[in-house]
Amino acid sequence: MPQVSHSEQTILVTGANGYIALHIVQQLLDTGYNVRGTVRSEAAEEKVRNAFPQHWGRQLEVVRVTDLTRPDSYLQALDDKITAVVHAASPVHGAVEDNVRDMLEPAIQGATAILTAISQMQSSNCRRVVHMSSFSAMLDPAKGLRSGYTYTEKDWNPVSYDEAVTIENSSDLYLASKALSERAVWDWVKQQSPGFDVVCLNPSFVLGPHVDRISSSKSVSTGAMLWSIIDTESIPPLVFGGYVDVRDLAKVTAAALEVPEAAGERFLVAHHFDWQTASDLARESFPSLRSRIPAGDPGTGEAKALKDVYHVDGTKVNRVLGIKFRPLRETVIDSIQEFIELE
Repeated sequence: MPQVSHSEQTILVTGANGYIALHIVQQLLDTGYNVRGTVRSEAAEEKVRNAFPQHWGRQLEVVRVTDLTRPDSYLQALDDKITAVVHAASPVHGAVEDNVRDMLEPAIQGATAILTAISQMQSSNCRRVVHMSSFSAMLDPAKGLRSGYTYTEKDWNPVSYDEAVTIENSSDLYLASKALSERAVWDWVKQQSPGFDVVCLNPSFVLGPHVDRISSSKSVSTGAMLWSIIDTESIPPLVFGGYVDVRDLAKVTAAALEVPEAAGERFLVAHHFDWQTASDLARESFPSLRSRIPAGDPGTGEAKALKDVYHVDGTKVNRVLGIKFRPLRETVIDSIQEFIELE
């Protein structure tokens, strides 16, 4: 990798107004990079501007990219100032009436259009693209909770395109779209042999506080999920066996831009999570909320989860990128405190 100071580099972050992307933008700004974000609308631009007023117009700018599936949409976003790209945006999925038209094609084309756009530039200093994939691309939904199994970077959701076309369950279709879009990225790299390298990050359940000020506990981001244990009758069922704090994911993203050994690699970004332990930590940390948080079977969370649900091995993140995950306690406290202040 070229030894160029952070202040001499501009990182393009697509979908810069998203929950995860705002944390990535903050991490990059704090590291000293210049950031150019892409947004779809004036409201999204205002969200980014309000989140980072001290950097606006100096270290941070945004451009409009309204169609993520078309390489020519990125013409205004890409120039020779861009030294790397974090592709955190994904196409908007509304009601799915046609699997191909409404989900699969937007996901696949949205993953590769940015790569094509960079490769078509007459002059480019882009050395790396970090693609935000998902644990969904590793998970095999047909095998359920898969007790005793450990997922690693070697795992792939085995769904084929032809199978995905006929999927009727919307959740399984979403999982398939993430798997097929990441496969499309690696296929593109293999076929095109670009002048830049690619890294894929595969986070599981993403939790943690928001960068921007949220106005409702009904926030659509997964960051609001920990508040869902408040005023519920019982411990929620465990759907995902791993999580990552959004702030750690941002650090992982920044490291993935910089570490030479990350080139051409994919990373499972997750460590253990279970709702019982989250409930225990919340009841312990917020005595005033104890009556509003289900007790369940205190102290049994991790042991039971490790027996009932698959494991996740995210140690490659530490081994290659040098990032250690923060403890669940910190994520729980900071997330719930955010919503206490909102309430």
